[in-house]
Amino acid sequence: MKTITVKYVTKTKSGSFEYRRQVPVALRELLGGLYEFKRVLGQSETAAIRAYPAYHEFVEKQLEEAKRPSPKVATIETIRTTMDDWRDAVARLKALGIDPTEPLHREYDGVEAYAEFTPADALAENWLVRDRADSIAFGMLNGNGNAKPPEPTFVDAAKLYVKTKVDGEGDERRKRQRIDRVTDIIKTSLGKDPKLCDITRTHAREVVAEMLSSGISPATVDRYCNDIRAVISFGIREFQLERRAINPFVKIDIPGLRAVEKADRDERDPFTKEQLKATRAYVLDHAGAELRWVWRLLEGTGVRVSEATGLELRDVYVDGNLPHLDLRFNTIRRLKNKASIRKVPLMGDALEAAREALNAVVGANQVEKPDAPLFPLYGRNRGGDAASAALMKNVRKVVTDPKVVVHSLRHNMQDRLIAIGVSEHDRKLILGHSRGGEADRYGSAEARLEAVTKAMRGLL
Repeated sequence: MKTITVKYVTKTKSGSFEYRRQVPVALRELLGGLYEFKRVLGQSETAAIRAYPAYHEFVEKQLEEAKRPSPKVATIETIRTTMDDWRDAVARLKALGIDPTEPLHREYDGVEAYAEFTPADALAENWLVRDRADSIAFGMLNGNGNAKPPEPTFVDAAKLYVKTKVDGEGDERRKRQRIDRVTDIIKTSLGKDPKLCDITRTHAREVVAEMLSSGISPATVDRYCNDIRAVISFGIREFQLERRAINPFVKIDIPGLRAVEKADRDERDPFTKEQLKATRAYVLDHAGAELRWVWRLLEGTGVRVSEATGLELRDVYVDGNLPHLDLRFNTIRRLKNKASIRKVPLMGDALEAAREALNAVVGANQVEKPDAPLFPLYGRNRGGDAASAALMKNVRKVVTDPKVVVHSLRHNMQDRLIAIGVSEHDRKLILGHSRGGEADRYGSAEARLEAVTKAMRGLL
């Protein structure tokens, strides 16, 4: 019996029929970072054909809605909280010489002199209420002083989190968008901006259920919960609520997550020898000069795309006995984590690619500027995303397997290092993986570089 071909449906190794459709790069962020739509339609061809129309229609609708101009979403800066109004009220009164956080009346032998006419009383008699902050200030003027701030809410914590931990970062725009997104999710799910002390485990489950019911994938819900958890923990600490509040999003269960923990977005296959040879040839024949150099660095060092495109001239050492890339935080980009700060040996074709890129930049500018990007086209905010997307277009001309992507080059490097007997500790040093509680075997950065250079020479 001839198998019927249905678009986006393939038969898996286990015999089931699966719908798989990649999300266009331009729409991924609008769909919460979703890389592809994927669902098992059935164990038989008949079942798959029956289930196909409904799911295909759902996918088409999601993509169509993502393409539409979305209404302007409120950001945390545009959301007014009671604490914002309280702070404005205090600031307005302080500008007029009244500090409502201090006593407004003097005491005589422990008894407040209420009969005393104070500057606060004089202001209260002629106070004009124009907005919420003025109303709060009026209440302060008619009180006894020692005004206390209101209970901090999730939005208050989010604002302080952004101001303290996001502003000024290399990927500030992206992180702000994520905090805005989870703030909107919290307010929509719970119908209000909850006080940190009032958020319960029941609320956390309601938020998770609301996200899942709106079509957000379990993996994306998990990422959103990570952001929510970080904001709440930060707020509890900074507002000194340890004895009064808990973080109900800690170890929150997300239905369906376990089934997709090894989804293709996180599980990549390395290139086969044939795929790698063909893809390399295609990239070197068709891609621009900078993309060719980036590819060669990725292939020869195992660094991440953003690590390569974020290099400055002063990060590249091509002379001496230990040529290497000095991966650190710089003016172009941050790094994934502290383990990503490292020195990666340059040798073979990767070393030649680094030299060619350096010579091209220095020659074009005549004068070498240490903080100039090694790759001017991609040495910018989110330049790594742009380079990855451009390289993926080249990869897909040769390799159609969705599990094989540009990031697969890191898996290839891991396999190559294992094959020549490099220890797990040294592999983590080279690839920038967290070493957990394991102490470094080598004291200085130079000692680590010398050790991993010796280890990588087996690749030549």
